[in-house]
Amino acid sequence: MRIHKIHWALWLLLGMLYLTALFMPLMENDSAQFAVMAMNMAQENDYWHLYKNGVDYLDKPHMHYWLAALSFELFGYSPWAYRFPAFLSLILGAYSLFRLGSLVKNKSFGSVTAFVFLSTQTMLLAAFDLRTDTVLVSFVAFSMWKLLAYLHTQRLTDIAIAAFAAAIAFSTKGMLALVVIGFSFLSYIYLQKSWRVLWSYKIIVGLIVFFLSLGPVLYAYYLQFDLHPEKVIRGVSDRSGVRFILWDQSFERLSGTGHGKNSNGFFFFFHTLLWVLLPYSFYVVVQGFRFSINALSIRLKPIWFAFLALIPLFLLMSLSQFKLPHYLNVLMPLFALVIAHGVQATPVGIWRKLIAYSSFVLVGVYFLASVAILLVFNPNLFTTLFFLGSWILMGYLHFSKRISHFYLMLSSALLFNLLGFFHFYPNLLEYQSGSVLHKRIPTNATLYNYSDDYIWALDFSRKKSSVPLSQNELNGLPKDSYIYVDQTHYTEFKRAHPSAVEQASAAHYRVTRLSFRFLNRSTRSQQLAVKRILYIP
Repeated sequence: MRIHKIHWALWLLLGMLYLTALFMPLMENDSAQFAVMAMNMAQENDYWHLYKNGVDYLDKPHMHYWLAALSFELFGYSPWAYRFPAFLSLILGAYSLFRLGSLVKNKSFGSVTAFVFLSTQTMLLAAFDLRTDTVLVSFVAFSMWKLLAYLHTQRLTDIAIAAFAAAIAFSTKGMLALVVIGFSFLSYIYLQKSWRVLWSYKIIVGLIVFFLSLGPVLYAYYLQFDLHPEKVIRGVSDRSGVRFILWDQSFERLSGTGHGKNSNGFFFFFHTLLWVLLPYSFYVVVQGFRFSINALSIRLKPIWFAFLALIPLFLLMSLSQFKLPHYLNVLMPLFALVIAHGVQATPVGIWRKLIAYSSFVLVGVYFLASVAILLVFNPNLFTTLFFLGSWILMGYLHFSKRISHFYLMLSSALLFNLLGFFHFYPNLLEYQSGSVLHKRIPTNATLYNYSDDYIWALDFSRKKSSVPLSQNELNGLPKDSYIYVDQTHYTEFKRAHPSAVEQASAAHYRVTRLSFRFLNRSTRSQQLAVKRILYIP
């Protein structure tokens, strides 16, 4: 098998993964929550105010929700419509990295960079469990490409487009986007020794384009918060939305004063990288050693700008008091460049052996992990035969020396994710009660939520938000009402409404927090809660 055919086979498999992720059901909490927030925006035809469960939402800017809401307006309320803008943005992000890689080295390097970006474990998950980071990272990559293109061409259009892309990235999650873009830009300038490009009127034009492009989201914050100082947000009144997104948000994340501290420790992102960057984790370690040797012995070439930018960014993010794995996604364009450099380098001596051994270890891990997720939920015959046949084919191609251990590793990783999207996640989401219960409630009925749960998946499946119900409002419920009740509130509700009948029930599990006891079939039932829909005749 010729090498270019292998490339196309891997790209085809990768495309199949992203198309599958596009049409899968939404997973709680964040994906379903953000979809409901965008749905409410579209249904109310109010694009200036952002609410979470009826409460003013300050934390993140509007761009992700605007894009999803517009998609809903065009295509209707469905999981694929929610993901479609992010899907398009990922194509833009991958193309940007292809052009960026071609700019700093050559087209082959650009192609590898784009493939690495899309095939890392974290980006595959980001396409399925869609949060704001997916649009964010794509426009960060777009802005980085255009900024570096400006350094080479001095074209006004490049700096203007880079500024617009940076504003979109900022409007998706805040100041972090500018920090990543800024460190990348300055690192490249430093290695190119081209500081003179900063002293140009074109930079001023870029800043003007940036602030004009930022205008809509700043106006939205001003309209919702600055004009209403009486609003109490997280126990504090007189909050300036404009000040928050331009300044307070970043420092609240660093200090943990906004969402609190989640006690993940300084080294949380260090070990998180081991799975976030799969199957390329070892390449980052190798590149770290190569960077250190080059930095000490000779002047660094411009290709090393990505690693130079990563060091302060990664340390700065590690200082944050509130950390989650997907926060690393914004750094993926830089990691993709670093990894692509390592993939294209010709390893020698001990590094060649270590890379080969690590690849074989990963192949074994992916095989065992694939067997494990087959055993967690009963596979059908087609899934079993496809899985076994694929592994037999890959083994044959490798041992007949038609594919290298590197391509065997990549194929194993993509096959593992394909198995996840076709088998594991569809079965897992059967334990997300909202995906089941919505079928038992009349379409036009109002659903009241008397529980401690947010029921985003249920609301989105019904295309209608539920109404929160407090204890004081129990006796005022009208007849023909439908009420969602968890186990904690079930007895209390039945005491207030003894005539209420059970319309439907479903087993429920917090599917984003997997545990061994849930994955183990023999103990799974002990981990399940029961969620009910009650009806008052």
